[in-house]
Amino acid sequence: MNLKYRNQRTAEATARYWNKSLDRADWYKIEALSDDEAEILIYDLIGWPFNDAGEFARSLAGISAKTITVRINSPGGDVFDAISIFNALQSHKAKIITRIESLAASSASFVALAGKEVQAYRNAMMMIHEPWVYSAGNQYDLREIAGILEKISGNMVDIYAANSSVGKRELRDMMKNETWFTAKEAMDRGFIDSIVDGKAVKAAFDLSMFANVPEGIETQPEGGREMTEREIERVLRDAGCSRSFAKYAASRAAGGSHDMGGNQRDAESLKTAIKSLEYLFTGGQ
Repeated sequence: MNLKYRNQRTAEATARYWNKSLDRADWYKIEALSDDEAEILIYDLIGWPFNDAGEFARSLAGISAKTITVRINSPGGDVFDAISIFNALQSHKAKIITRIESLAASSASFVALAGKEVQAYRNAMMMIHEPWVYSAGNQYDLREIAGILEKISGNMVDIYAANSSVGKRELRDMMKNETWFTAKEAMDRGFIDSIVDGKAVKAAFDLSMFANVPEGIETQPEGGREMTEREIERVLRDAGCSRSFAKYAASRAAGGSHDMGGNQRDAESLKTAIKSLEYLFTGGQ
């Protein structure tokens, strides 16, 4: 499969949204607690374009401790990289304990389920939803992409079903509706094994791309920035809008107006462009 979204322009745009450097190398940390115990912190977005799942897998393979505790606070990220991390954790010879310390949302939710023992702080949360992408193309391209998303969704359902007491039909409904769980709700459904005492850290991520974020979850929409008129016009043109409409729509959008006008083709292209903007400035999964 050709992952066309993994290009330099999209990577740079995503990095600007999150106010993060593409060169940042501290997305996880490994610490030896003793000869028999080690600890891994995953406190960031997962996968492309910020970090490399292969790097994580190689580092994990080098740990000889008998017990590894993986502490998680993540809004999710690239689904393919997250599955790679899930598989690397599950196949490691050590006893893997995963602990949700604040948030395990989106693809971070099944990374959390990789543990032989899954823990969560009492005020931590977990979220599952359908995988999504930004895409533009003809009917054949979009049907192919829809088919791939269906397969990814099926893989995710299999992971959740194998690591919980929830049936596949109910899981599909939960994913479709973007479902958030408290630690108790997650434990009642078998996603986690135990609730541990202690105060969870704040999530400290912009969760505005998700539809059903519960009240009281702190987000950081101020972490992004306003797009310039030229950037909006470029994305609209890339999505297939006519030059004149892209220029007009960009000027109106930059000025805060949503009365775009335009013909039917431009209207449909604008819908695609909106998805483009969401992807470019929120990341993949």
